[in-house]
Amino acid sequence: MAPNSAPDSAELQQALAAELTADAVTPGNPARDAIDGVRPSLCAQVDSPEAVAAALAICQRLNAVVAPRGGGSHLGLGQPPVRVDVLLDLSELNSVIEYRPADLTLAVAAGARLADVQTLLAHEGQMLALDPASEPTATIGGMVAANLSGPRRAGSGTARDLVIGLEVAGLRGLVTRSGGMVVKNVTGYDLPKAHIGAFGTLGVITRVNLKITPRPSVEQTLVTPLADPASAGAAIGAVIDSPLATSGFDLIQREMASDIQVSADGAWLLAIRVAGTEGGVGAQLAMAAQAVGPSAVGEGVTLEGANQDRFWKDADALARAPVDVASQTTCRLSALSSQTPSLLSSAAEIGEDLGLRTMASARALHGVVRVRASGNDAAAVMTDFVLCLRAAAERLGGALVIESAPTEVKRSAGVWGVSADAPDVQAMEALRSAFDPGRIINRGRFVVS
Repeated sequence: MAPNSAPDSAELQQALAAELTADAVTPGNPARDAIDGVRPSLCAQVDSPEAVAAALAICQRLNAVVAPRGGGSHLGLGQPPVRVDVLLDLSELNSVIEYRPADLTLAVAAGARLADVQTLLAHEGQMLALDPASEPTATIGGMVAANLSGPRRAGSGTARDLVIGLEVAGLRGLVTRSGGMVVKNVTGYDLPKAHIGAFGTLGVITRVNLKITPRPSVEQTLVTPLADPASAGAAIGAVIDSPLATSGFDLIQREMASDIQVSADGAWLLAIRVAGTEGGVGAQLAMAAQAVGPSAVGEGVTLEGANQDRFWKDADALARAPVDVASQTTCRLSALSSQTPSLLSSAAEIGEDLGLRTMASARALHGVVRVRASGNDAAAVMTDFVLCLRAAAERLGGALVIESAPTEVKRSAGVWGVSADAPDVQAMEALRSAFDPGRIINRGRFVVS
């Protein structure tokens, strides 16, 4: 068989059905299973790590390209696949394997839903401090494979900071484990880190061990109106220079949280969330108000409870895939936090020049900016927007990744915007060649195809 030729579908189905069950292997559904318009030939449902490994070994032997799927809520991430022969459905791998409340550790199967895990932990007054914008179907494994995070990144970091162990099924039919169930257990090379954010290209994650944290007794958010990105930059710098400890620190356009009762002046809102004891939170918010006061265009408002929860959901809306992907493009830019005002201004100017509407938000502490453009269905216009904005980000030493866009835009502009000669890409290429030399898993979708 030629290296890039598709396998015989009947032979592939027969081999998978013999290893799994006949009922577990079905034809791909174009409405439910397609990835960027590419329909898988088959969908294989697996219910154990060993079944995942066995299916992968069959796919490698027959040169069948595999795309793992958990809840399917983030399948739109990445470059359109070259082809998909088997969609590997992990949704039945959804158990809580081990929970140690006293040790603040948790182990779950990769298909466990984030919402269900948070509900379980809440009964013990605990939480997983990862809160990526997601749908109810979003799974822990998918979140880790894509290295997704949310506003709590400001205080708790990303999955790289909270994952303490992984179990991974590989293409040789083996299941390997690294890390463990204690927080400080790593000596030598920290193998789980290589799989976080690798889009499953080094193996399919089947189990995740995590650090968890107590829920704060008090948590409140100060929302302050600001006139423009320049004044926002001054306010962000003042907070970064202060000893303030935050559990959320985002800048958003006012329209994203239009129901917040704050001064009518100011096109931007800076949100600073603080967790702790009642006295500690009050002191921290007073410090925050003092830091941002010189840049504000009106009095801020303090949120808590349901109002606070609703605000943060609205504030992170751009991290969710839009309902109408065909007419909108969302880009994630990254640079130094001091470059946030420049990135926001460039996005607005480029959008205006191309006749597009733009909406933007920023994870202010980390220099992560999201911009959504809409208002023109022409793929050429959206492609120009991405390319111009990417060039602006690169001039500032930053980068741009497309998070959601019409397939034509992804293909024309390129999702990742990286050079094959870059040292970090070369390192990923070496890992990919070691773990998956045939490019069986997610071929064409990641930085290293």
